[in-house]
Amino acid sequence: MLLLRAILRLTRLDSSLLALLAIFLPLWVRTGNLTQSLARAIPLLFSFMCTFIANDLDDVEKDRVNHPDRPLPAGHITPAFAAVLYFTCLALALFSTRHYVAPGIAFLYYVLVALLISYGHIVDWLPVLKAPYVATVTTIPVLIVATLYPGEGRLYLVATAIFFLVIGREMCMDIRDRPGDAISLMHRFRPAPLAVIAFSLQLVGLLLLASQTRRAGDIVALLVMAALLAQSGIYWFKLSRYRPAIVLMKLQWFVGLYFLI
Repeated sequence: MLLLRAILRLTRLDSSLLALLAIFLPLWVRTGNLTQSLARAIPLLFSFMCTFIANDLDDVEKDRVNHPDRPLPAGHITPAFAAVLYFTCLALALFSTRHYVAPGIAFLYYVLVALLISYGHIVDWLPVLKAPYVATVTTIPVLIVATLYPGEGRLYLVATAIFFLVIGREMCMDIRDRPGDAISLMHRFRPAPLAVIAFSLQLVGLLLLASQTRRAGDIVALLVMAALLAQSGIYWFKLSRYRPAIVLMKLQWFVGLYFLI
């Protein structure tokens, strides 16, 4: 049971499932075909699981400072086991793309895999680009859906909104993880003003979504996202509780899936 829990944490199953849902839900709503929608979405699950494992393997020493409770620094999983799991997920991502995704759209899946497994090089050698890099990669599932339905220009604006939401969240995560991270250009700036910029970028994302409200459900989803952002701001600026603040930011992404359907 402890091993299973460690695997779930290592692969960030919650975040990996969000990537799957970003394609599965919009396709299922539009086609009504459960099997086909799941088949086109499953490669993203394995792709993101793969990159989270690689990230933890690369960041073991940093995590001893920033996240000592994670499976690798805590000793719940050995690096060798994590490496086997990494290559297993990578193989499943590639084979499921090959067999379940049409050739015309598969290129974007392979681009996503390439960008995901290159994340460690960005962190090591171009850390100043980490937040925009992650935000760009996160929008690719939405761009895949937009490519499948070129007549829905609204999806491109939703992808842009997600970019701003994610880059703001990533900036906050970088602020939280400063003690164990390598020194970069961003360390020249004080955390407080950077956090203000990060929350402002997330607000821009919400304003972009607000411009696309068409139904009562859109308004409800937007209000929930705004409430989550406000609450995360209270945790961050008033209570200095960074972990719950970031959890609420991730919940925004989950609620934002509504704008894809």
